[in-house]
Amino acid sequence: MNDPAPETLAAFKSTSTATVCGRLFRRGLRNVLIRNVRPLRGYGSVMVGPAYTLRYIPAREDLDGFGVKPDSNETQRAAFEATPAGHVLVMDCREETDAACCGDILVSRLMVRGGAGIVTDGGVRDSAQVAGMAMPVFAAAPSPPVNRVAHHALEHGRPIACGGVAVYPGDVVVGDADGAVVVPRHLAAEIAQEAVEQDAMEAWIAKRVLAGAPLAGNFPPSEATLAEYKAWRATNPS
Repeated sequence: MNDPAPETLAAFKSTSTATVCGRLFRRGLRNVLIRNVRPLRGYGSVMVGPAYTLRYIPAREDLDGFGVKPDSNETQRAAFEATPAGHVLVMDCREETDAACCGDILVSRLMVRGGAGIVTDGGVRDSAQVAGMAMPVFAAAPSPPVNRVAHHALEHGRPIACGGVAVYPGDVVVGDADGAVVVPRHLAAEIAQEAVEQDAMEAWIAKRVLAGAPLAGNFPPSEATLAEYKAWRATNPS
């Protein structure tokens, strides 16, 4: 499967999850925001990348106790090694935060391999150190216990659920201060282009409103306002 074109990813980086959600809603897609997941800190740019996936199931004492072999952590670590550069590792933890799904060393490994970010509906340990890293991490909560207290790493590179949202490998994940959103891969190029255009129009409308224009006829724009915007856009393409 080919990754989205660089211009598609760049377009997503110049927009926001709010705009992306609006464009997806127009396509009938409502369940796109990964539930109860937030960035560990404010990041300087929008996180964007195709999804690579890791699925955890509940731990079981005879399989996930200390020293048990084979070690399910091998699957966890294999996922961090297999995530391609430029991709976002998305982890299905069943929205369980009683244990972490990763910590600073695993996050460091993905970062130096060129990962675009991490999204998990579970917990992250070493959260202060992880929050200080350059690579963005979105999680449900800090959680110091080791993963096998609650999790068994089962498989990677397969479809998962994360925060109530279906995530297929190759879907585009977009994250900012508002949360993390999943864009179906086959729609990514169109949604990115539409989002950039919507942002341009809304910036133009915002200036009108700040100058005293009423909401009526401007937000949403009337046919006359749209015509005025299109005329302005024709002479201001960027």
